[in-house]
Order: sequence, then C-alpha cells, then structure tokens
Amino acid sequence: MAGKAQRKKSETVEKKGNFFVLLITTVILIALEIYSLKLDSHYKYDFIFLMVLLYGLYHYRSAVGLHPFHYGLFAAFLLLHNLGVFDLYTIYPLGIEYDYWVHGFFGLVSSLILFRFYNRLGFYRGAFKIIAIITVLLGFSALHELYEYAGALVLGEGEGVLFIGAGDLDEWDTQNDMLNNMIGGALGLVLYGLWNAAKGSLRQKGI
Repeated sequence: MAGKAQRKKSETVEKKGNFFVLLITTVILIALEIYSLKLDSHYKYDFIFLMVLLYGLYHYRSAVGLHPFHYGLFAAFLLLHNLGVFDLYTIYPLGIEYDYWVHGFFGLVSSLILFRFYNRLGFYRGAFKIIAIITVLLGFSALHELYEYAGALVLGEGEGVLFIGAGDLDEWDTQNDMLNNMIGGALGLVLYGLWNAAKGSLRQKGI
C-alpha cells in the first residue's frame, strides 16, 4: 500500500513538473516569436515546428515515462535552437561551432529520454538497449536532416531550420550534425550509466 501511495505521489509530482516546463517554455517561445516577427526573421516559421515538438512530447509524456528534468532539457534544446534569431549560429563557443553544441545537446537529451523509456519497457537489455537507443537517435537525426533538406530545396537560403543558413553551409553539414548527435547521445548514455551505478551503490549501503 505504501509503495502504491509513493508511486502515485511521484506521478503527481512529475505531472506538475512537466506542465510547468510546458508553460514556461511556451511563454518564452511566444516572446521569441514576437521578436522574430518584428525582425521579419525566418525564425518566425520555426515557431510552429518547435511548438509541435514541445506539445507532441508532452502529449506522449505518460507513454514514454517523461521525467520533468528530461522534459526541461528538451525544452532547453528547443530554446537553444530558437536563440539563433540572435545570430548565435555564427559564433564558436570554446572554439566549437554553435551548431555542433546544439546537435550534441539534442543527442544527449534524446538518449536520456530513450534510456528511461527503454528501462520502463524492460525487454531491451545490455548492449542491445544501447544499440537500439543510438539507432533511434540517428533515425531522428536523419528525419531532421531530410526536413531541413526539403526546406532548402523549396525555400532556399536564410536562417532557421527550414532555411539553409549559418551553421548549415559546410559541405559535410549533414554528416557533422549526425556525428554530433551521436556524440551527445553517447555522453548521455555514459551519464545515465554512472547515475544508475551511483544509485545502486547507495542502495547497497542502505542510504
């Protein structure tokens, strides 16, 4: 009975946490959209794409076992992309192209969400679970690149995910983006593995 009550309490906390992330991120994205419209930036078109991702993941939160921390990281990824309206895709933090950071962060966040999801499913184990996560992550990466490619063919050069612009002009852009997604994903899996190992160690010590 106590375990059931604890589980219900945890689910309530997660529900409230996810809704809070949704609300705050929506407000920020609307503010960025207003700014993009004032500038007449191509980022004004990204608003719909980002809202679909934000609300789509929220809609399936129960199915994937979405944790508010992971949802917050996903929301941060969406905001990092949309901050490109301030020309951030032209800068090189720590000597690394901003676009690489964003793709790497996407990989990290996606691997955390997928790892928790596959843990809940239970029938993916060991190395196969790692392979499944990386495969799905690269599948998402490929879909994004195809979406971006379609936008480039139809709409041409500019800024924003539908327009080829800063961060996308390298002839190896697609390969670099997918590589950085995979690097971020691998880092996320390592961090999750360390986290689980630390929790297991604390449980053994009765902490």
